[in-house]
Amino acid sequence: VYRMSKVKLLLVALLLVTACAGQAQQPRTEEIVFESGSTRVVGDLRLPGGPGSYPVVVFVHGDGPNDRTSGVTYPPIMERMERAGYATFAWDKPGTGESSGEIDRNRLGEQRAQIVLDAIKILKAHPDIHSKQIGMWGISQAGYVMPRVLSASEDIAFMIAVSCPGMAGVDQGAYLVSAQAKCAGVPQEEAEQMRRLLLEIERVQTYDEYVQYKKLLDALPGMDSAAMFGYKTGVRPEEEWHEPNLHGEYFWNPIDVIEHTTIPVLALFGENDTQIDPVQGAEAYREALERAGNPNFRVELIQDTDHNIILSETGCLQERERRSRSEWTNYAPEYLNTVEEWLGELHR
Repeated sequence: VYRMSKVKLLLVALLLVTACAGQAQQPRTEEIVFESGSTRVVGDLRLPGGPGSYPVVVFVHGDGPNDRTSGVTYPPIMERMERAGYATFAWDKPGTGESSGEIDRNRLGEQRAQIVLDAIKILKAHPDIHSKQIGMWGISQAGYVMPRVLSASEDIAFMIAVSCPGMAGVDQGAYLVSAQAKCAGVPQEEAEQMRRLLLEIERVQTYDEYVQYKKLLDALPGMDSAAMFGYKTGVRPEEEWHEPNLHGEYFWNPIDVIEHTTIPVLALFGENDTQIDPVQGAEAYREALERAGNPNFRVELIQDTDHNIILSETGCLQERERRSRSEWTNYAPEYLNTVEEWLGELHR
């Protein structure tokens, strides 16, 4: 009887140890608050297990009032990263959720890049983060933020760029308006003419040229579809017009940084994207990384997907607006699989 009791005690002890070990490896979330300029930023650090030295992916938002989960869209991506052994860190944008302040549109790229840089400082000092394995995942407008971070920091070990523009903001804006015009039924030729005129207007050097191109543009029937982007018909008074700053942020091309980037890069694009030009973007990233002599990059154009790499027939905003909440996580399996596999290979 005594021997049996001793065996039972040993079994119970073993089970308790196993249970505790399993519990220690459960994913956990830690809220982190940090300052960036006059802004108080609040976010969540998700760790895949107990205490350790984890590589981490910093989430860099696209445009709009995104929070630390961006609705329902981030968790499925984060879960795949955690399965690959990575922590993830995302925060509420200034003016959204629990973060204070607001985004200054006049210095958007600079301000948003500084928030990422300040987040990296916090992560480098965190006891459960490997300070030499900090990377970024970013989508859309992040394509103008992450290259600025790369230019300012040597702490970035890898980057995942999703639907990131391969052109300057001025060209991106013209593509967006013309693509949505096509979604609204405007013929291809007319939409391309719209795009050309938009680009001419942004670069004219005299008021008379501006008036000439603006009248031609406003006369196109498809310009009605541009109202959703804040486009205003009518000619501005001369006192309100000013020459474009061709060296300003709107004319800055992020590819100028990408062509000097040698850290591992995964760049993914949705074939049906109507918000950025996916074919041009994929080619621009591929050529730039080749010029950089980057030894570890991958560029993929994923079929039948939109700007978020969600399965989509058209990629048009009208289709996106009809989605239910659950449909916003209907990612192409190739997207999530590629992210998990690529990160897993880096972590080996």
